[in-house]
Amino acid sequence: MQTTLRKTTLAAAITGVLLASPFVSANARADELSDMKAMLAQLQERVAQMEAKAAQPAPAAAPAAAMAAAPAAAPVKPVTGFNWKLYGRGDIGYTVSRGKDASGRQLTNHRLNQGEMASRLGLTGAWVFSDEYKAIFGVETGLNLFNGNAGGGTQNNTTSSVLFNRGSTVGFASTTWGSIEGGTMYMAPFWVSLGADLASAHNYGANDFSALFSLTRPESLGRYLKDPVTGNASKTTSLAGNNSGTALFYGNALRYRSPTWNNVSAEVSYSAGQQASSATDLENDGRSWAANVLYKKGDLFLGYAHMDYQQSNDISTAGTPNFIKRNQVTDIVGARYKWNDFTLGGSYTSYRVSNAGGYAADAFGVSGAYDLGKHRIEGSLAHISYDGVNAKGAFGTNTGDGVGKPKSTAYSLGYLYNFQPTLSFYAYATRIANNSHAKLGVLQFRGDNNYFGYSPVELTAGMFLVF
Repeated sequence: MQTTLRKTTLAAAITGVLLASPFVSANARADELSDMKAMLAQLQERVAQMEAKAAQPAPAAAPAAAMAAAPAAAPVKPVTGFNWKLYGRGDIGYTVSRGKDASGRQLTNHRLNQGEMASRLGLTGAWVFSDEYKAIFGVETGLNLFNGNAGGGTQNNTTSSVLFNRGSTVGFASTTWGSIEGGTMYMAPFWVSLGADLASAHNYGANDFSALFSLTRPESLGRYLKDPVTGNASKTTSLAGNNSGTALFYGNALRYRSPTWNNVSAEVSYSAGQQASSATDLENDGRSWAANVLYKKGDLFLGYAHMDYQQSNDISTAGTPNFIKRNQVTDIVGARYKWNDFTLGGSYTSYRVSNAGGYAADAFGVSGAYDLGKHRIEGSLAHISYDGVNAKGAFGTNTGDGVGKPKSTAYSLGYLYNFQPTLSFYAYATRIANNSHAKLGVLQFRGDNNYFGYSPVELTAGMFLVF
């Protein structure tokens, strides 16, 4: 305050000096004197106001209780609402396959068809309620680019023309408790099979021309139980049929997925099957349950899964219906590891069918890949051995000759050029070596080989676009 008064006094002194100057006229002095007096009066009034304000006591601090009672700042509201994503894959290739018919004549087919993997279009999304809870859904359909129809998916008791033939689910998820979904879906063992194969940045996982997929997945995770007998006495159709594979999409299904604890997660899946009336022996037809345990840490994947599949089927051809019940039990263990530019994966699968004359099989597969910039080289090997001289594999083409045990080994070599993150070109070669009791054909065209002991070959080149 004293500094302010000193400045005011100094201003007045300067004014006096200026007014006394001989260079200023009388009239100018009078006007200037009037202005300076007005300014000095304003400064003095301001000084008085500041002095009065300084003399007032400071307000007392609010008591702690009052501060505690005051409303807290509103928390940041989590982002809520509907989020969705449209995704897909367009994959087409030109394939040449060579096999033999039952009489030994060589067959060569040239086809423009599904390429490395099934083309598909899907929609997935969630309605987010909070950081903790959300509703989730997903639907996916296969696309046959050769004729424009739905394709590339397999469901129990359905055809490939079903709209969402690659699954459709809706459910509820919690970050603390996990998620539960219902609809049409893969069962738990599928994710072990997929995780053990080569999952590059440009692929969804297993490709059609790797030996691991071409042989191990559809054969040891594919269709094993015998087809329903046509024209049986009860006039019933088994939903299960031969569709017992864990690589298929199961309807009337539920699954629970746990959150991840210390890099470990688990899934339990259940399918009610045909849900037939309890008045018939088909009540439990197609009923299945499965579970898996997965470990993922960095570039390491480990997994184990178990599945139990039930079938009830009338095998009579006339007279009294003759329903038989049997179970297929499948176990699979898989692993994958990536270090630097190399990836190596493998799986072992065992399945047994009750009441089927010792019908069983064991299979293994290994696959590796080397990435060099945009280039990728893949190789794989798989082997399957059946117990039961008339073992019947996927699509009904690996029927034994009734003399010995069918055994098949597949070899595959592939090259991909990842032109862009979403666009790749590829070439694959696959050969299946059958023993004298087996006639397994290549994946795309199983029926092209019907000659025991012949080893078919398949070559393909194509491209795929993902988004």
